[in-house]
Amino acid sequence: MKHTKKNQETKVYGRHACLKIFEKRPEDIVRAYVTNEGVFEFKALMKYLADQKLAYHLVDKEEIDSITKATHHENICLIVKNKKLPEFKDLMEQKGRSLILCLEEVENPHNLGAIMRSAAHFGVTGILYQAKVPVANSAAAIRTAEGGAETVPALQVTDWSFVLDQGHRLGFKTFATSSHDGKSLFRTEFPEKSLLFLGAEREGLSDKLLKKMNQLISIPGTGEVESLNVSNATAAILSEWYRQSY
Repeated sequence: MKHTKKNQETKVYGRHACLKIFEKRPEDIVRAYVTNEGVFEFKALMKYLADQKLAYHLVDKEEIDSITKATHHENICLIVKNKKLPEFKDLMEQKGRSLILCLEEVENPHNLGAIMRSAAHFGVTGILYQAKVPVANSAAAIRTAEGGAETVPALQVTDWSFVLDQGHRLGFKTFATSSHDGKSLFRTEFPEKSLLFLGAEREGLSDKLLKKMNQLISIPGTGEVESLNVSNATAAILSEWYRQSY
C-alpha cells in the first residue's frame, strides 16, 4: 500500500517538544505556525526556516487553537516528517544494559506521553506498545512527552508472544507490577537485560501475560490508595532501575 503525504507527516505542538525536534532533526521540519507572542522565543527556529526557504506562518491565538485543536500549544505548532524508528530486531539487540517498556493497551495519549517523558529521563532503551492506533505518534502524546518522544523510540506491536520469545532468546528477564503478590521494588535486582510489562489504567496487565512473567514487582507505599497511575508507577520503577545502573 502506498502512503500518502499526510501519513508521512506529524503535527507537533508544545514548546519543549518542538524545540527538541529543532535540536535533533531540523531537516525534518516542513513548516511552522507561530503566534506573535512566540516570535521572540522561537526566533532561532524561524531564522533556520527562513534560511532554508521553508514556510513559517505568523498566526493569532484563535488560528493556532484551530490548527492544533488544543489550548496547550505554547504558541507553536510544527508539521514534521515522521521520525524514522529502529527495527524491532535492532532495538532488542542493542549492546549494554537495557530496559524496554512493554505496554499492553495503554492507549491514553497523555499516559503514554508521560511514560515517554519518564523513559527519556531515566535512559530507557525503547518502548513497545500495543494499541489500536499508533498513539505514540499523536500530537497529544508528543506534547505530553515534553521532548522525550525524540529520545526514546516507541514501536507499535501486535504479538506479545513473539516479543516474549525473542526476549527470552536474547537473555531478557520479564517483570510486571502487582499490587498484592509482587516482590518489593526496593528488593528487586534488575539484570543486564529487562522487559518491564505494564497494563492499561483500569484493567492492568492481562492474566495471560502475568503468568508469563519471570518476576512480579510491588511498589511500597502507605496503602492509602489501591494503586498508582500507570505513568507514575512506571516512573517509580524506572527510578530504581536507574539507581542500580549507576
